[in-house]
Amino acid sequence: MPDPKKKDKPFPREIDSGIDSDNSLLPMLLGGLVLIVLGATIVMMFV
Repeated sequence: MPDPKKKDKPFPREIDSGIDSDNSLLPMLLGGLVLIVLGATIVMMFV
């Protein structure tokens, strides 16, 4: 039988950040997309 006290314990990452990990992924995803577009544009200028 699983211990009911184990479920109430949050992950260490949730304690450190205080926010949901999904909320921090979206800005990183958008920033990466912008960098890829900028890089592709610069490469196409020389081709």
